[in-house]
Amino acid sequence: MSALVRALAAALATAAAAPAAAGVRPAHGGALRLGLPALPRTTDPALALDLPDVVAARATSGALLALDVRGELVPALLAEVPQPEVGGRAFRLRLRADAVTWTGAPITADDLAAAFARLASPATASPHAWAVLPVLGADAMLAGRAAALAGVQVVGERELLVTLAAPLPEFAHVLAALPLAIPGAGPFAPPPSLEPHGGAIVLAHNDRCPAGRPYLSSLALAVADGRADPRAAARALDRGDLDLVLRPEPAGPRGGPAFPATVATVAALQAGRLGSGAEAVRRALGALDRADLARRYARGPSEPMATLVPPALLPGVAAPGALALASGDAPPGFPQASRIALLVPEGASDARAAAERIQVKLFDAGVRVAVEALPRARFEARLAAGDYDVALVPVPVLSARPSLAVAQVAYAIRGPEGFRRALDALAGLPAGEVAAAAAQLESALDLVPLFASAPRATAGPAAQGLRPDPAGGFDPGELWRLGGGAP
Repeated sequence: MSALVRALAAALATAAAAPAAAGVRPAHGGALRLGLPALPRTTDPALALDLPDVVAARATSGALLALDVRGELVPALLAEVPQPEVGGRAFRLRLRADAVTWTGAPITADDLAAAFARLASPATASPHAWAVLPVLGADAMLAGRAAALAGVQVVGERELLVTLAAPLPEFAHVLAALPLAIPGAGPFAPPPSLEPHGGAIVLAHNDRCPAGRPYLSSLALAVADGRADPRAAARALDRGDLDLVLRPEPAGPRGGPAFPATVATVAALQAGRLGSGAEAVRRALGALDRADLARRYARGPSEPMATLVPPALLPGVAAPGALALASGDAPPGFPQASRIALLVPEGASDARAAAERIQVKLFDAGVRVAVEALPRARFEARLAAGDYDVALVPVPVLSARPSLAVAQVAYAIRGPEGFRRALDALAGLPAGEVAAAAAQLESALDLVPLFASAPRATAGPAAQGLRPDPAGGFDPGELWRLGGGAP
């Protein structure tokens, strides 16, 4: 993204984020303090999953491709948007000649190859291995049977040839997702450590950012008063201790632009453990009033999901089953002595609140539900092992392409096999046909979509330039401070 394009994008964002400042040109310099629900634990795009980590990774990493204001792919670190070759099975990635990290080190095809390999390495244990699963040899590497990806070939200092195991015309959209971003090539330099100073992790601007120097001199990632509640964030905004807040609940009256709801909360059934009661559980979950769940039990902006595609990714497309989101009480059919365990990850408050509502609804239908909230590592281990009856899984979707969004949800819950089944069913379909195919897929995978949620932005008077993209992210390099400040 050139400096001119960034300026145009920032001007558009200014109109959305702060109407009073419309027409004011972006200013360079100054520091901005961004309040988050928690401090980031990593800046690594291969590991970032929760909102604070994703924000930190986007701030310090450079995307291979980006989305413009219309949601179209545009070059970023790559010199061009790669076109499918060999019937959609090969993509040639060419880096920009000026692509460097914040240290000035050139970004080469070897660095690209390493980014692909790292996602597929069992040692990384990345939750985003879905981004490389389409590549030839990814399954073998993830299983520890190969030390490298057979489908990744360095053909020049700045050129990489990626061969896929099967045709996937939309693979270029994978390249725009966060997991394949290059660390150290973002608008801000990675911090020396993630130890906070003065209650914040301060990121210095990266003059060598290939997308252009950010407007801010520094970006501080903080938690209001060391706490994560909205009242503390609102007080910090009033005092000027924070300039912008991203969290589910509003932190004051001055809202920013709306983020698309792309964090999908999905119920997964383990039919083998439920045995003869599986169909009754399935029907009861399907009969839940998802609109009520979204309205009453999600802390932030949310929408009911009729299929595995978050509605924000299918604007104007009517999803099958949309009229059945509030279909009344669950049908009878539970054995009187039924008892199931409902797993949720600790810290996922929306999923926990929904689990407690589901617990009540299923009890009314004759089944006792024990809600188990587990630390994330234990939750993910139980999920991978199939050691649960029902689990509520929040999945932060990172691609705006509907077919890839469904495949990511399937991977998060059903692993590589679920991902492959999703791509087999959805790859190459136009957006208008994805919803119907996804509705059939959810039955095959024993998944029940519930609702999709988003963070909420609350801005102080100086914060400008926040522009959510169609995938639910934003470019921290576009943020600027009204009036600027010291360079």
